[in-house]
Amino acid sequence: MARRQTKHRRKRYEPRSAYAGDVRPTGIFSLFGDVRIIRLVFILMALALVAGGFAGAFGTGVFGGRGSQDNPAGFILPDDDDTSDATPQPGATAEARRYPGPPALSIDPEKTYLATIRTELGEIEVALFADEAPETVNNFVFLAQDGFYDGLTFYQIFPGFSAQAGDPACVAAQADGSACRGTGGPGYELSEEAPGPFEPGTLGMINGSQFFIALTSDEQFQEFTPFGQVVSGLDVAQQLAVGTEIQTIEVQEQ
Repeated sequence: MARRQTKHRRKRYEPRSAYAGDVRPTGIFSLFGDVRIIRLVFILMALALVAGGFAGAFGTGVFGGRGSQDNPAGFILPDDDDTSDATPQPGATAEARRYPGPPALSIDPEKTYLATIRTELGEIEVALFADEAPETVNNFVFLAQDGFYDGLTFYQIFPGFSAQAGDPACVAAQADGSACRGTGGPGYELSEEAPGPFEPGTLGMINGSQFFIALTSDEQFQEFTPFGQVVSGLDVAQQLAVGTEIQTIEVQEQ
């Protein structure tokens, strides 16, 4: 008759039980039972803290430079995990201007307006939708003719998705050496007009002065007001990078 094997049942570990005291850590966890190693760890941590204090007191030096800050602007992103060229950078050279309120309507919605955005990379010509978004176009024309955009930069770029500009707060950011946060405006908010479809080259308005150039057809754009379409220089728009300066924006009435 075959000998019957007895099946031993492993005891279950229960914290603060009598069995718990018999359990010994194994592997790397056994190191925590060595007082000498624990003492060495604390000494190394103290030295690291002292070194960090010297780095903060005497500048970056060999301890590395200042880290970049994430962009908190509420503008839509192509992908939550996409961080390519997404951090705004200072670079505006213009003097920030603020106004008490939106400008009075001065354009003729029945006429055609052509805006030329001059940059160091080339010119971008935009046909403005004066008949479809008169208030938005009127605001853009007013700011352009008043020189508001002169010297501001494209501070947020998502290649193949969008290029955003028109934040005067970048001027102050450059002065104190910090990053442009994408929260600036002309001092007032602009009433939103009818949203509409976007295609590559369509311009949309974000707040009183900030606008973006769509570089693709994405449904996320459709909550914004389209107020113009690139008719020449789309290749220039696709080459825009963080820090590209707007030299000036000229508007012609036709």
